[in-house]
Amino acid sequence: MSERLQLFPQQDIFMPIIKSRFNSGFAIVEVLLATVVLAIGFIELTRAFSSISNVAVRAVAMTRASNLNHAIMERVMSQSFDARGSENGGHALDFDGVDGQIVVGDVATGIQTISFWVEADGITSRTDHVLDLNGTDYIKIVNGEVTVNNIDNPTYYINGISGNRTIASIDAWYHVAITTATGINASAVSIGRVAGQAPEYFDGKIDEVRLWNDVRTASEILANYNTSISNPYADTNLKLYYKINSRPGSVIYDYSSSSVHGTKSAGASWTNPSAGWTVNLGREGETTWSGNNDVDDFHTLSFVDSDYSGLDAGSDDFTGLGGRVYVKYVSLNTSGSPFTFDDSATPTDYKQITVKVGLPGSTDSTELSAIKSSKASQGYSLTSAPYGN
Repeated sequence: MSERLQLFPQQDIFMPIIKSRFNSGFAIVEVLLATVVLAIGFIELTRAFSSISNVAVRAVAMTRASNLNHAIMERVMSQSFDARGSENGGHALDFDGVDGQIVVGDVATGIQTISFWVEADGITSRTDHVLDLNGTDYIKIVNGEVTVNNIDNPTYYINGISGNRTIASIDAWYHVAITTATGINASAVSIGRVAGQAPEYFDGKIDEVRLWNDVRTASEILANYNTSISNPYADTNLKLYYKINSRPGSVIYDYSSSSVHGTKSAGASWTNPSAGWTVNLGREGETTWSGNNDVDDFHTLSFVDSDYSGLDAGSDDFTGLGGRVYVKYVSLNTSGSPFTFDDSATPTDYKQITVKVGLPGSTDSTELSAIKSSKASQGYSLTSAPYGN
């Protein structure tokens, strides 16, 4: 009986050892399993954070692209509908090349700056006499190049650019300015005709004729050639200002203090407003963003980092973003409600501007469209642009 009692303590001694070994092996397996589970969880969490990060980066890119869209649109929409000065209901005179002219007469002595808008119906192998000052001093276009007769040391400007005298295309508007240090006696002014020359009469359109008795500076010509003069009567150096806006009858009114009104002949007919707009969309000699003076100068124009000088107010970073501007004529369709705009193959009083900005590292882009009207000011100003000026 006592021997049997002694065996139990021996079993009790070894049982904890066996249990201890068994428990120790089970804990290692659990640790390994837990490690695998944690590793998988970490990988999935990393993927989730990566996805969230990509979404955040794309959202930031979309915001930057949208801001740039608005900034570029405001830049374009703040320009003139068409760089011919008078826009709201503006017209021009179409001279038939047979007997069309404006008879003006005696204006003033000491004229040193002559400017006008012109659209020639032809420029190849031909001469067009545009404006006569006194029978001896006059302006003509010879084979697409503006030239003068008997005007001393003239300085030429085309679309505000000094030294340019080329009319490169027909059916396109060009602003011509000529200055001279020697005053001219504008005693027998005629527009669209130079008597005694062959051919005498001009064939094309003319608008916004101005004569000054001072030499306008390059900066003044560039700043004012594509805008109407707001208070011409108060400018004592302005001696003739024909806006050439349609009125009943044949009188062409002078808006300067000289009040030398002219008379148009039957061969000079009023265009309707849209017929005066530029047919060919795009730049007309402009080479920089700051030189663009109407909305269609931006047509098919690409923009990249270096073009954003003056656009970014500092709160938005447009680095790495780029895009393109598209401009086209559209017509107002009033048959439905609301009204819509349809593409037009000919000039109208409306242009649609579309700005596209591409997203970095993607084929996606943001797009913004707006309608520019010639009929009224739409209140666009670079100084009020929320994304800079």
